[in-house]
Amino acid sequence: MRLLTAIVLAAAFALRPAPQMIDASPRITQDEFKKLRAAGNVIIVDTRNSDAYAISHIPGAVLLPLEGLQIWPADYEKTFLMLKAAKKPIVTYCA
Repeated sequence: MRLLTAIVLAAAFALRPAPQMIDASPRITQDEFKKLRAAGNVIIVDTRNSDAYAISHIPGAVLLPLEGLQIWPADYEKTFLMLKAAKKPIVTYCA
């Protein structure tokens, strides 16, 4: 979990020279996200539960439901390894 957080933070930091910080997490604007998405230069991770993902999600988003988890389930390993090896910025969302 800590490594995934580090990856997300590092990717988000690379997106802008002076990121806006809220709760110690770098943020990007919707316009920056739209540009990354239009260029196909981003991996989108949906951290909501699988029910919310099934109802609606950003097309192409990877499901990695972290809501309420205290431990890292073993079946998340494949997704984690894919994100760890990613060469593109990773953007997460939960709402």
